[in-house]
Amino acid sequence: MIRTLRRRSLGSRATRSFSFGLALTFALVPRVSAQSTGPAHTGYDPAASVGGHYHEGLTGEQALILERSIKCLCSCGLDVHSCQFQMQCDTSPGWSERIRRSLDAGQTPEAIQASFVADYGMQVLMAPPAQGFNLLGYFLPGATILVAGALIGMVARRGMNRSQLAPVTELDDEDAERLRTEMQKLDRSESPDW
Repeated sequence: MIRTLRRRSLGSRATRSFSFGLALTFALVPRVSAQSTGPAHTGYDPAASVGGHYHEGLTGEQALILERSIKCLCSCGLDVHSCQFQMQCDTSPGWSERIRRSLDAGQTPEAIQASFVADYGMQVLMAPPAQGFNLLGYFLPGATILVAGALIGMVARRGMNRSQLAPVTELDDEDAERLRTEMQKLDRSESPDW
């Protein structure tokens, strides 16, 4: 009975010290936040506005499509919509407001996108238009995969020559018995010793 009490008191002390250590560890660990609090790139502006994004209705859907098709030029490499929420630069909120005002004024999404291209060049688009030299960027990866697959297939077929394969024939009784004894030897050599 004394041993049982000693074990219980030791167990409760161990539990208390573990709980205290765990609480101390969590108290000393610095808090981690999901949002970056420091400059992640050169366009970071801590005073930039973050709110004001409304994407309901037809105008909101068109604005969202345009924001996702235009690249923010603050050096983050993200589209305008993503940059507003992840990088908090001063470029993307202004561009988002410009898109919204243009849509409210009755401009088409194509005209708005064309105005951004006219002001900032083709680099402002997230995906280059499928025309001219840009077509190479659309078709080259697929063509490369097809050519590589064909080359691998040719190399694999070259290593296999059907004329060198021996034809399968019926085994006579002597060969069947020899095969059976060899398989039994192999089974005995690979069987576990337990």
